[in-house]
Amino acid sequence: MSVSTVGGAPRGELSALLTSDARLRAFARRAALALVPLTLLIAFGLLGTGPLPGRNWLGDLLGYDFSQVWLAGRGALEGRAAGAYDLNAHLAAQAAAFGPDADRFAWHYPPVFLLPAAFLGLLPYGAAFLLWMLVTLGLFALALRQATGSRDGVLIACAHPLVLCNLAYGQNGLLTAGLLTLGALLVDRRPVLAGLLLACVAYKPQLAALAPALLLVTGRWRALAACAAGVAGLCALSCLAFGLAPWQAFLATLAETNRIALREAWSGLDINASAFGAVRLLGGSLASAWAGQVAVALLAVGTAWRVWAGGAPLTLRAAALLAAAPLVSPYVPLYDLAPLVPASALLAIEAHRRGGLTGAERALLIASPLAAAALRPVAGATGLSLGLALALATLALVAARALPRRVPGPVPSGAGAR
Repeated sequence: MSVSTVGGAPRGELSALLTSDARLRAFARRAALALVPLTLLIAFGLLGTGPLPGRNWLGDLLGYDFSQVWLAGRGALEGRAAGAYDLNAHLAAQAAAFGPDADRFAWHYPPVFLLPAAFLGLLPYGAAFLLWMLVTLGLFALALRQATGSRDGVLIACAHPLVLCNLAYGQNGLLTAGLLTLGALLVDRRPVLAGLLLACVAYKPQLAALAPALLLVTGRWRALAACAAGVAGLCALSCLAFGLAPWQAFLATLAETNRIALREAWSGLDINASAFGAVRLLGGSLASAWAGQVAVALLAVGTAWRVWAGGAPLTLRAAALLAAAPLVSPYVPLYDLAPLVPASALLAIEAHRRGGLTGAERALLIASPLAAAALRPVAGATGLSLGLALALATLALVAARALPRRVPGPVPSGAGAR
């Protein structure tokens, strides 16, 4: 048997993935059947438990980023809700609770996030972390079931590397993606419920802002009113529970948040997948980074508005919101790219309804998990932001599906004659 014959099968399989929707879906399902159990084993087993309190089986801090959520919740329960916004006190509390390697997380969330944090603070740390992972993953899976209408769609989405990223760090990207997806998909059929779901993203105002703006400019008044009422209700509830001090402290630390997250990039330049972060990663100045961010944000908002105002199908409107929301923010940690997963799933669903994927759409679905798995290594090694490229490509392909193409008409006879 010749070498070319041996190599022909893999080349043929690769060619089939690049040209056949059915083959691509079958391959994605087979891969997901292996990757999802592995993801759950790593997240809930290796990283979610451990022989020592507060430590996983690798000896690292259990939950990483989640540790400060639980700690802020404990402080709120003990009458120290505003203490999370005192950077030095917050870092010292982390070190005291979890060891000297844990004093690295600043608390930037508005006080509405203290509500779930306080509930989680009622539980022992390990139990709270496991519950957080189960709830956020469950909501994400529910949103994907609503989006795709199939168990295979949920399975394939849960195999995406961004899911493991959020579970491993105890982050809230799956919660954000789930709420935005459900809100966008219910906006026509259940506008009040949709508005309330979108209001729940108020803990991440930089990602939440686009949804009510789209509701406003497209005249979806019931959903907008419910969203506004939901945000107001959450703010009022946080004031009733913790007083005004946390809000005063939060507003007073906005400049410090800008310094930590953007100017000094405490988390590292390679973790921020925004346009601002991409320019800074390439060595650009703060002024050029802000210029790039404003340009990309305006492009994203304008594109999403055109999709929503142009009578596009619900699937593509939801996908446009999910793809554009991360592009609006100047700070997009890698885990906050999770909305791109349901966005690409919705794009694939709409493509299937219209006869199949285009070559560019198929390439995006193949590249998305590969790029997500390599986001931080590639950024650190090359200075290139694959996260920003992935978000822009997703929004561009959604827009290409949603926006009508102008076909030049026949030139009238005599046109151009003098």
